[in-house]
Amino acid sequence: MGPTASRSESIGLSSKVPTRGDFVFVLPPAQPIFKLALERGYLSAGPSPAGTCALVKQVAALGGDRVTIHQEGVQVNGVLLKNSAPRHADDAGRPMPACWLINYTLGGDQVLLLSDYSPASFDGRYFGPLPVTTIQSVIVSVITWK
Repeated sequence: MGPTASRSESIGLSSKVPTRGDFVFVLPPAQPIFKLALERGYLSAGPSPAGTCALVKQVAALGGDRVTIHQEGVQVNGVLLKNSAPRHADDAGRPMPACWLINYTLGGDQVLLLSDYSPASFDGRYFGPLPVTTIQSVIVSVITWK
């Protein structure tokens, strides 16, 4: 007799629709900004369509949200997010290609991904909104530490 599923849990895996604040596992699309990130060493090589490793980022904005990215930082629906000011240069002094947006409303198929943990993160400040289809899964924290 083969293995059976526990009656206390559902069979198979469930998926969660990403919401603002969720951490997600993302495969970057084939866009020039990700090629630059690979060349400069911001991202390692990997299996994404861009030829890079996957990213883990937090969902800062979803379809319908109004986004501004400017020198002071990223605003979502008028609220300035912490640690979100784009850097003018990377650690090697090379200019960073910020993605400036003013009152841009994300389409229903778009997300903006950021890291409020590290002001030096390579995230939506530089590559802008991404298709929601780049999200492979929502990450559920079990144990975290700093």
